[in-house]
Amino acid sequence: MSSPPSTPHKQIKRDSASANGLLTPPISALKKRRLFAEDTSSLSLESPTKKRVQVPQLPITPRKELNSVAPSPQKLVFGKDSVYSKTKALLQRSAGIFAEEESGCLPTRRAQYDDIVKFIDSNVSAHTSSSLYITGPPGTGKTAQVDSVIKNCFLPVVLPSFKNKCKEFKVNRLNPSLKNQSYFQLSNGRVENVAITTINCIALSHPSVIFHKIFDSFCSNANTNLDHNTSVKTVADLQEFMETHSPQTTFIVVLDELDKLLGGGTADTQVTKIIFELFLLARLPTVNFLMIGIANSLDLKERFLTRLNLRQDLLPKTILFDPYSAEEMFQIVMHRLSLLDEAKSVFNPIAIKFAAKKCSGNTGDVRKVFDVLRSSIEIVELESVKKMKMEQTEQFQPIRVGMPHVAKVFAQITSSASTKSIINKLNLQQKIILCTLVHRENTDVFQSYCSIDDAYDYYCKFVAKRDALKPLKRNEFYEISNALETCGVVTVSQGKVPGKTKQVVKMIKTNIDEKEFEEEVGKMEILKRFL
Repeated sequence: MSSPPSTPHKQIKRDSASANGLLTPPISALKKRRLFAEDTSSLSLESPTKKRVQVPQLPITPRKELNSVAPSPQKLVFGKDSVYSKTKALLQRSAGIFAEEESGCLPTRRAQYDDIVKFIDSNVSAHTSSSLYITGPPGTGKTAQVDSVIKNCFLPVVLPSFKNKCKEFKVNRLNPSLKNQSYFQLSNGRVENVAITTINCIALSHPSVIFHKIFDSFCSNANTNLDHNTSVKTVADLQEFMETHSPQTTFIVVLDELDKLLGGGTADTQVTKIIFELFLLARLPTVNFLMIGIANSLDLKERFLTRLNLRQDLLPKTILFDPYSAEEMFQIVMHRLSLLDEAKSVFNPIAIKFAAKKCSGNTGDVRKVFDVLRSSIEIVELESVKKMKMEQTEQFQPIRVGMPHVAKVFAQITSSASTKSIINKLNLQQKIILCTLVHRENTDVFQSYCSIDDAYDYYCKFVAKRDALKPLKRNEFYEISNALETCGVVTVSQGKVPGKTKQVVKMIKTNIDEKEFEEEVGKMEILKRFL
């Protein structure tokens, strides 16, 4: 029995669906078509008589017609040459475009820059050993400023301008047995040989390898006096190596993240001894050794070096990088945007000031401002794409970043972080103020909100009773309150205080998970007294 003939209307339905774009060709056919379209410029057909026939160029089918998933709107509309992409590149955290001028001074860091250069100049000039401790909260420009000084003040060759200025001074040739050598021009015009290296202590497998790491950064394979594979395990070994080259060359070692040598903060005897020996080496008269330590810990000297009964004159000189204020953050961002004329049109200056104020406070981390502003640009990019689709136009109409865009970024940051993770990132002063706010709310359950002035008065009395530390000044308390609002653990809003005047003032209230808060704060002995 023969099979029934195929139903004609099925075939008609398939052809109609294909014509309307509801069905796509087989995948193999698509691949062939794509390859054929992309590579036709290099294909040719050869007849048996070796006659070449050029294949005509076929139009390339847009990817969005081949695939059901279209590429992201940002990549579709905004390429690397768009004003948005260029502005985001300016706001990267890198320090390469940070310097304010040829000298290498960062914006708003003139005093710190002068102190660093003066320290190097005076000791290299006198051929003396010494140490410098640079400290401050994260994101305040410590490493960026030192890197900028090294980049701009230390040169691998003697420039013609050097020779013209210091003809009366003898310039020594670089020693082939040393690596990382440079010339440093003193304030009096003389040029000195230096060997300088930067070591990030995070990358060290163990603190004890620091001596060999310094040796390896300077000892060249061309050194005939020492085997390059010599095991330098102690400070005495390192001292012996440096003495063979002094006083012709000054060794400068920058130890970034110095406090990471201490691990969790409670250094054992061996680690404390290593740090002590490094600072002591930088005071020996037989070597020309300058050590520059960079760390976030403000009290490293008090916690570890003074315990060793080190004489006051042997302690390192300290340079403090204070947290950036809102105005300083604004200046830094505007300086970066000034490097590209187009970037000025991307932001409303009020939006930048708003972001700077939200990110300032006791931490003063300028990197957070960069992150927030880049995220704000991405929100504007998406808005531009939606606007173009709604108006059915391909003409790009730029949208400026305003306060609503920045506020949206802060709202996203606040909603995505838990109380535990936020508290982990707060410094001690911020945690204490948060503890006093929580304590006040638990004491007065009928009034969760209170004015910031009342909160400050409560904080001062609360801290004084516990003899923990000296209360902050009122303006410092306000700054930290703003920082806590940025982190999302408190809410600051306008409100009226009880009374006849009904005056409108700033009110503050905590916004935390109490269980997570108590669990995290309870880990620190000093904070337990505030619970």
